[in-house]
Amino acid sequence: MKQRKDAALRWLWFSLAASIIAPALVFAYAAYSAYQDAFELADERIERSLEVSAEQALRVFRSINVTLDSIDQITRGKTDSTIKDSGAELSERLKQFAHTFPDISSIWVLDHNGDAILSSLFFPVPAAFNAPERAHLKAELAQNDEAYIGRVVGISLTGAILFPVSKRRHDSSGTFNGYTLISVLPSAFENLYATLRGTSSASFALIRDDGAVLARHPIAARPGIVLDPSSGFGQLIKSSPEGGRYTTVSNVDGLERRFAVRKLVGLPVYVSSSMETSEIRSAWLRQLGGYLAIGAPALALVCFFIVLTARSTAAFYAEAERRETLEQEMRRSQRIEAVGQLTGGIAHDFNNLLTIIIGNLQMASRRVTDEKPRALLENAQRGALRAAELTKRLLAFSRKQALDPKPVDLNRLVRNVTDMLARTLGETISIETNLAPDLWEAQADVTELESAVLNLALNARDAMPNGGTLILETANASLDTQLSASSGQLNSTQYVSISVKDTGTGMAPEVADKAFEPFFTTKPPGMGTGLGLSQVYGFVKQSDGDVRISSAPGAGTTVTIFLPRRTDVSEPARKEQSIGGVPRGHGERVLVTEDDEGVRQFVAGTLVELGYEVMQAQDGDAALNVLATSQVDLLLTDVVMPGMNGRDLAAEAQRRRPGLKVLYMTGYSRDAIVHQGRLDRGVSLIQKPFTQSDLAGRVRSVLTAVETREGRST
Repeated sequence: MKQRKDAALRWLWFSLAASIIAPALVFAYAAYSAYQDAFELADERIERSLEVSAEQALRVFRSINVTLDSIDQITRGKTDSTIKDSGAELSERLKQFAHTFPDISSIWVLDHNGDAILSSLFFPVPAAFNAPERAHLKAELAQNDEAYIGRVVGISLTGAILFPVSKRRHDSSGTFNGYTLISVLPSAFENLYATLRGTSSASFALIRDDGAVLARHPIAARPGIVLDPSSGFGQLIKSSPEGGRYTTVSNVDGLERRFAVRKLVGLPVYVSSSMETSEIRSAWLRQLGGYLAIGAPALALVCFFIVLTARSTAAFYAEAERRETLEQEMRRSQRIEAVGQLTGGIAHDFNNLLTIIIGNLQMASRRVTDEKPRALLENAQRGALRAAELTKRLLAFSRKQALDPKPVDLNRLVRNVTDMLARTLGETISIETNLAPDLWEAQADVTELESAVLNLALNARDAMPNGGTLILETANASLDTQLSASSGQLNSTQYVSISVKDTGTGMAPEVADKAFEPFFTTKPPGMGTGLGLSQVYGFVKQSDGDVRISSAPGAGTTVTIFLPRRTDVSEPARKEQSIGGVPRGHGERVLVTEDDEGVRQFVAGTLVELGYEVMQAQDGDAALNVLATSQVDLLLTDVVMPGMNGRDLAAEAQRRRPGLKVLYMTGYSRDAIVHQGRLDRGVSLIQKPFTQSDLAGRVRSVLTAVETREGRST
């Protein structure tokens, strides 16, 4: 036995080590691959931005060349004096050229000394524009017959920052006699760079081949900025004149950046685009965070189970005989007896089981202080609650659930659920309400109605994957007799309606015709049970109402619920007063009658925790025996029991003890206390499965309820 124990434990510890090392190696490889992918993706983004900025720069310079050639045509063969003689006309022509190309700030015609003769800005040219202190501008004029792109300069008279593009003029004999100059604002490029950058860390620049910066964003260009030949840019174009990529710390903002540079065809100018490496690494780290968010809990869970298994294995081998004894006792436990009709019997027994599971999970969760076991218990409890909801939906469609109709203000109900829907549906879906004034009160089970509206809203959300609008609308509806008869509703022609509208994809007629069928769904596997609309249909029909669906592909869907108008005037139910969130008892005696021992033990234990004195009985006869010898404040009884059912027991108990209060509990009530789908008047019921807070509130409400002529209010 010891050798087998040692071998099993060695294998478990080896599995634990392998479970840590193997995922760590896989994670390291995935992190390396993701790092490479992050930089490749960043390079693609930089190249796309670079392509756009290069195309724009080429377009601007081509426009400038076309303008220079056009001006050369209209000034060719003219002397300075003839140009001045027709200065007004030529100045207007220059202004037209400048307006034609929005990237051009102004156009100038200069004499051979570089002094202005004509301008697109004004005529005649003021003397101040030829002052000696403007000599630095002449240094940026063309030195040969090719167009020359000058450095960025500042204009002291206007405060403007620009760079000149100039070309020599010649007379009819080909002799040099002046310049044509076009002023270009760096903002012509920087505005596009700002758009391309958006909210990212990208930067852009337009740079001459000697390193002079002509335009830049996010930090704008200014006079005198020249990149050193030893900079990353200088080293790149020295080794690769057409451009390329490099990573370096920027001289502008001091941040490490990933750069891409491209030479403009036929021009001594480069465009540059970059992105902070920190942004690239942040994207990579977010991806790793996603891996860890998925992998770490799974790894921790695996390790937890391996350690737990190791401990369990040690305990198993140390107490093998005891375990075998326990297993024999477990194999001798009795099976639960199946009773009732197929659907109701399954619902009754299944809800009993769920009551035990949910109740004991809650009890265990309250007693466990360690977070990990508590998380496991809470996860199991959520699964059990989902199973209860599935059973509830099946009973709803078969119209076998027990409804408790009350007066309902649909306008108030819509206001109450709107905030919850806003959180549930997400930010991409806006919610609008259109509430009718002077709305009649409806008669319906409030809890089931809220569930129906939520079901319809969730279906509407799924029909709007790209967002849209959800509209909740109420109205008074007076249906004519023919329409009521066609719907099978002959009790009334006055209804209150609530509509749920969406702007989603809509449904084809053949799909809409099947929408209320159980298990019919157009959603992918795992995304829906096909019982949501079926539950709505069953609830509305059981409430003596009707439900209509209107839809068309691309035109959205509208589902309208018609509920009977309230006709009786009854006293409103009193609001529950709770202390500390869960209503507690004050020593009242409660007789719990339940044939299922597990349910009975859970209910009794819960009531004891809540401060009640509890007596137990497994059937009606045992309960009557307890009543014969003990004072009881409340009879809490199951409905479906072997022999005497809960309703018969209550009737006999109240005959013997007038004024005794009764609360029924059931997973499926059959016809004992429910007729035509509705609770009998004066009946108080709690549906299985229920939680501690459900039971606490219901017991407290029955004990504090006041007597009415027609029965007990709840």
